[in-house]
Amino acid sequence: MRRASLKTKTALFVLFVFFTTTPAAIYLTLEFFGKSLRDVVNTHQATLLSRVGAEIDEKLQGSHDALISIARLATADDVTSPGNARRFLQRYPLLAAFFDNGAFVFTPDGILLAETNQGLQRTGLDFSAREYIRQTRVSERPYISRPFVSSQPHHHPTVMFTAPVFTPNGTLVAILGGSMDLLKGNFIGSLASTRIGKEGIFYLFADDGALIMHPQRESILQQSVKPEILHLASSLPKGDVISVETVASDTAMLSTLKKLRQTTWTLAADLPEDEAYAPLRMAERSAWMAVIPWGLLSAAAIWLLMRRLTLPILALERQIRGAEDSGAHRNVLIRSGDEIERVAEAFNGLVNRLIEKEDRLVHLSNHDSLTGLYNRLFFEAEMQRIDRGRHFPVSMVMVDVDNLKAANDTFGHTAGDTLIVKAAQALRAAFRSEDVVARVGGDEFAVIMEGSDHETALEALERVRETVALLNSDGDSPELSLSLGTATATAPLTLDQTWRLADQRMYADKARRKASKVIGSSSASRDAAPPAF
Repeated sequence: MRRASLKTKTALFVLFVFFTTTPAAIYLTLEFFGKSLRDVVNTHQATLLSRVGAEIDEKLQGSHDALISIARLATADDVTSPGNARRFLQRYPLLAAFFDNGAFVFTPDGILLAETNQGLQRTGLDFSAREYIRQTRVSERPYISRPFVSSQPHHHPTVMFTAPVFTPNGTLVAILGGSMDLLKGNFIGSLASTRIGKEGIFYLFADDGALIMHPQRESILQQSVKPEILHLASSLPKGDVISVETVASDTAMLSTLKKLRQTTWTLAADLPEDEAYAPLRMAERSAWMAVIPWGLLSAAAIWLLMRRLTLPILALERQIRGAEDSGAHRNVLIRSGDEIERVAEAFNGLVNRLIEKEDRLVHLSNHDSLTGLYNRLFFEAEMQRIDRGRHFPVSMVMVDVDNLKAANDTFGHTAGDTLIVKAAQALRAAFRSEDVVARVGGDEFAVIMEGSDHETALEALERVRETVALLNSDGDSPELSLSLGTATATAPLTLDQTWRLADQRMYADKARRKASKVIGSSSASRDAAPPAF
């Protein structure tokens, strides 16, 4: 199974990090944004409702103040008869500007004396059962009634404003009333057409939950206010504002309430949360919809960037594999100007040092540490290689250092090592560079002369003797003495026999040399110097 590349792993890692951290970041950001937006919307809606409520309070107070002021101008004579009461109302046409459902004069017992509505014959009707008559008579104070159905032919929901009329001595002699039709375009009725945004509404309700004003006019006077809203309104001080999240007809709403100062009424505003928090919902959809494409786009961009950044690494890999396949080392060349180039330089330095160490190890495995010549292991391997080859004749030379033990015993092992090194120098100087010159024993050397006949081998032996004589001319002791033997192979697979023959001839040379020294010693004078080693 093929392993994923570095750029693919990096792209996958970016995807992993992106899809593990981004959702959390988006969630936290949206939570913060949502809280901030909710605070802003709540504050905005509360401010708007406060202004609308303040305006309603102001108009309620203005209308009521106008009615109270006119009631104070009434005298006992103005309300003693229906005619006088009618003329009193006609003196103040301003009442029609404030009260679109008519102005009225009642006796303290609730009997209608006069009204501004033309064409209605209702003088003498008893309205004592009306809540506004009872409250005004008992409290002898101005009053704004709960909404009720008008007894006029239109039977619209209305609200009655009252003001007591007193004699100079403080006796209640009449009740002045002004009525507003909640289905007309007065400041209360206009709430029905007022909107917050597209779907938000205002509505007004009494403390018993009866709707005073609502965009759905048919629900006016119905006690359809939700219990939780009514409960909040009952505990809300006059003039205060509160916002809550509610559900109306399976629609989540942001509801804001304000208790009016002039009455026990509560002004409310409902705004669907989908509209109120539309920016948040849009931000949420946009953010979550963008996660996947942005993640994939980021991964693709990282993949392309990593592809560009890893080109030098791939070039380094190709050069290394090329060197591995060819078996020949050459320094890799990377010119990226960054860490990869420094890695390549470090790699080259490491490989070069390894090659140097390998060369030293190979040299040590094939060469004698004292003389620097080839060792017996390499020599035997070369014998086998050459024995199977075609470059014949091949001559072999065996060399033995004479009297090495006597030199070690007499002059010490350092002197013996010096003789061995001199022997190596003599052989290296006498033979060709392509000849295999090896130390095959403590005091034994062997030479393979590939492509050389017997005559050439004998000439090499003469060069060895000349070189030995030259090395001994320095007068150092002990002197170097070598026994030599050579043999020539003319056909493959005969080098072992040739080696043994060369070895035998070397020992024969050693025996002749010893014999000649013995004969020379017996004929010498008794004062002659001791024989040289």
